[in-house]
Amino acid sequence: MLLNTLFDELTGRGSGTEAARHERYNWLEQLRCANPQADENGPMAGIPGHHWYRLPQALAVAGQQTDLLVGTLNAQYLVFAGRHAAAFAAELGLQYDANNRIDRPGGIDELLDAYEEQADGRWTTLPNEPPAPPLAGWDDVYFRVRDLSDGKAIQSVTTIAYESSRFPGYTLLGTTLVGAGAIAHDDETAQYLQQVFADWAIQRACADACPVSSTPWPCTPRQTPPAPFDFARNLAYLDALLAAYARAQTQAEDDGGDAAYWACAAASTAYQVFSLRYTAGLPLPEVERALEAAVAACETARAALAAAYDDDTLPAFDFEQLTDYARTLQLLGATLLFGRRDLTMRLAALQTAFDGEDGVYEALLSAVDPQRPAVDEWYFAEPYTALYDCLDAEDPAQQLEHLRHYLASWHGALVHEDWFNGHLRAQGLGGYYGLWAFEAAAAAKQLGLERGALAHWLMPPSP
Repeated sequence: MLLNTLFDELTGRGSGTEAARHERYNWLEQLRCANPQADENGPMAGIPGHHWYRLPQALAVAGQQTDLLVGTLNAQYLVFAGRHAAAFAAELGLQYDANNRIDRPGGIDELLDAYEEQADGRWTTLPNEPPAPPLAGWDDVYFRVRDLSDGKAIQSVTTIAYESSRFPGYTLLGTTLVGAGAIAHDDETAQYLQQVFADWAIQRACADACPVSSTPWPCTPRQTPPAPFDFARNLAYLDALLAAYARAQTQAEDDGGDAAYWACAAASTAYQVFSLRYTAGLPLPEVERALEAAVAACETARAALAAAYDDDTLPAFDFEQLTDYARTLQLLGATLLFGRRDLTMRLAALQTAFDGEDGVYEALLSAVDPQRPAVDEWYFAEPYTALYDCLDAEDPAQQLEHLRHYLASWHGALVHEDWFNGHLRAQGLGGYYGLWAFEAAAAAKQLGLERGALAHWLMPPSP
């Protein structure tokens, strides 16, 4: 009986009562074992866990069997030899975590071995010379969230099937609490979580509607993607997701819901659509149309935020948040790189709340508006000090040196942002859309620097 209820919980079919969970916990304590394979340098050393358990009978999922269980903080996982996450997902109805939102055992920051810290505290990522080799790390999660909220407390449990380069010969299947577990119920948090769950449902429906492409991609990509990567399917998925978010926003407006949530989701996706079209090697006129749509989506999001909070001064992007700040500079750099002064000024109109506050932003904008103020401070030192120094220097040799340093430090400084490691996930659907320092290319264009001296995997090759 205890084995059956444990199986139901680990596969996301149910958790039982609190008393039943407590009984299973006491039962498992009697099954704790030492696992020499989890010792340092052992084949399971990459699987984070506090306790290991040997079950009295093997459990089977999708034709695979195991009697080994690992317990981490607030989570338990069956450990299967081999890579079976996709098969488990098909058996249990799980969806792929394209946007890196699901808690991993041990946390995302410790998953990947693609970075090496140097003696001076810097992080080495990829060599500066193209073509860049693929990064070593990868990480795949399939998931389903069950909402256990009861009107008094907010709680949900996530079932995940999980593979990682940290333990390449194994698959974890189990459950993890979302966040810290149950919190006191309040309507605003409950509504937000309902939107998140609805968002995941939309992502799953869009993914299911986009079959794997059966023909080779006809264009030459501008950046080497993770392999294997299906450009046609990913483009179809992002286009479908963008259309679904637009419908959700319209529905929310009709129902009096939070239209701003969906408008902001659409704005983020619109940038991904633009970036993936550029990455995929599509003709520049088509890419430019996607850039126009991305800027328009930001305008729609800003209007929705203003309506939601009754504040017309709200910016589209919050410079105090690194993710927003980085995305602003990427978009701004793209409009400058494509020579679209009109789009640049439309972006600037969305950020008037931050006028005169950031030196990097103002220096880039001065390319189209010489009246922008000179500012000698900026929001984030890393990696943006090097970009400011580049834009501030007068000697071309110093400008090149600063911009090379910026390109070398960009990825390492931003790698902890939640949107940033999509290219390291092997499945890739929705997780990779190209990593580009468009603002670096815009700076090189603004200063008249020789692009051949700035070859780097992050530097946009055109236009």
